[in-house]
Amino acid sequence: HEMAKAATEQILDTLTWKDFVNVVLFNNYASAVYSRNLVPVTEQNRAAIKAWADRQIWQQGGTNFKVAMRKALESIRDSVADGTTAMCQKAIMFLTDGKAGFGEDDFALVKEMAIRYDIVIFSYALGDDAERTIAKRLACENRGVFYPVADGEDLKKIMAEYYNYFVQGQQICTTGFVRYTAVQGHTLYGACMPMYDRTRASHALLGVSCLDVNLIADIDKMKQQEGWEYFKCQASDNTKQCRPLDLTECHRQRLRLAYSNESVCLSSDWPGAEELGFPADASQVTQDMECACQDQNCQEDPDFTDELNYFCDTWIGDDCFNPNPVWGYSEEGLREVREKCKRSCGLCEWTKPCPRATSEECPVNPVLAECRACVGKVSGVD
Repeated sequence: HEMAKAATEQILDTLTWKDFVNVVLFNNYASAVYSRNLVPVTEQNRAAIKAWADRQIWQQGGTNFKVAMRKALESIRDSVADGTTAMCQKAIMFLTDGKAGFGEDDFALVKEMAIRYDIVIFSYALGDDAERTIAKRLACENRGVFYPVADGEDLKKIMAEYYNYFVQGQQICTTGFVRYTAVQGHTLYGACMPMYDRTRASHALLGVSCLDVNLIADIDKMKQQEGWEYFKCQASDNTKQCRPLDLTECHRQRLRLAYSNESVCLSSDWPGAEELGFPADASQVTQDMECACQDQNCQEDPDFTDELNYFCDTWIGDDCFNPNPVWGYSEEGLREVREKCKRSCGLCEWTKPCPRATSEECPVNPVLAECRACVGKVSGVD
């Protein structure tokens, strides 16, 4: 239980204000749920969630995977309905250090909900005695990664591994901003951009370069200037803008292999796994195997807003052919969304073998004269 508690705090520390989160603790039942809906990970909310976690009883009762997974899925479902999400991809980090049952109907429900709400499942079996077969199947069936964590392993490093999944699948081409409190108590604004290795067809993260805006100018003086609201709006929107997650099963298998052979999804992992096209042996998966790639010229119109005034990136994770009818889109409106928002709708074609040897540089994103939040509806909250 101490391992699970530490892992939860490690995950919270990887999230920033643009992310939304909830925590479900479970034993024989859902013993505690932080919130009905997802909440933004502001510094205040992060501290409140950690304080809440410290007050909970982590070691009591048995283990019930079913109720825990249902609670997590319901939280995402309700958050989408209430508009309390980042409008981007969703993920469930399923951590267990025990054993429990999980039937075919339970797997089917998780898979149906994961498709409907664009949920990736990362599962962690904490400790040598933790259940692994169910945890692995949950990840493999739902586009995720299974992380077996042995007693004594570096938990902090392992809990940050999920980040590689999004790094490989997304390309961030604009500066991201984060406000944080320094050790001395000062409020600082960091501006960060990733650096990529583009010598292969698929880019790989080299690192992240950050600079505090406070080093360039006095923030208090900037706030008094006419352009402060425009700068704040642009910084906020650039940071929380959703990005497509471009990964095939080939890419996911390479990510699993990078963690361990045991994480690679195999046709023998559970009855019926062979129907998903998984290999029979982990040796068939290598880091050098060739994966399909997308045409990097397949981009979307950054100025486009749909008939309800939403920008393209808010469609990431939604069905551009059959969205929730409550939203009220017309057939003509959806046709225009599919035409203008190909990447967010997942309509860019994959080609194998990949015709390029290197990953191209980011497309140039023009800085709009007017903040997006002033001309349309954007994702998340400021």
